[in-house]
Amino acid sequence: MGPRLLRPDERPALAAGQPLVWACQADREGREAGRAGLRRQVRLQLAQLLSHYLGQPADRLGLVFEAGQQPRLAVDWRGLRLSPSLSYCGELAIVGLCPGADIGIDLTAVTALPDWEGVARLYLGPLAVARLARLEPDARARQFARDWTGMEAASKCLGLALEEWSPARQQRLQTCRLSARCVRWPDAPDGAWFAWALARMPRANR
Repeated sequence: MGPRLLRPDERPALAAGQPLVWACQADREGREAGRAGLRRQVRLQLAQLLSHYLGQPADRLGLVFEAGQQPRLAVDWRGLRLSPSLSYCGELAIVGLCPGADIGIDLTAVTALPDWEGVARLYLGPLAVARLARLEPDARARQFARDWTGMEAASKCLGLALEEWSPARQQRLQTCRLSARCVRWPDAPDGAWFAWALARMPRANR
């Protein structure tokens, strides 16, 4: 089992190699502004978390966001580089931090895909296709979401772009320590199910 999703106001202690992941949901202003509004809100939450743990104002963190890359910052925590990671899904997002290890996180809604087999064969590989084929539709949707978020989280952790499945790529993804689970988002309409995943790797092993 990996870490639980934290509320936005929680501030547990940091520990070397131990990731923390916070849930974030768009407020009214963020919803009205769409995805760009949520992105601003999540980036602000990350900056506030970093300011809290590093004891420095946000404008001194050297926090950099670039499309398609994990956030970067110039300040260390007790001599260890912090690894931030973000993931968005509709009006929801998760924010991750880990000192002394690379992490990647991913969030997706659990939903039945009519073309699940083709997508799984292209990106998740034959073993995942065989496992999913044995499941009933509801269980298949949850397992597909876990498999997908796990693949995305490991890709982010390793700095890999989304690519078609191959044995070599799968071997690389499996070097990460991975946890993936399905949860009911507390404030989501109708208690909707979501899958989220966390991949991590100590930097000494990279």
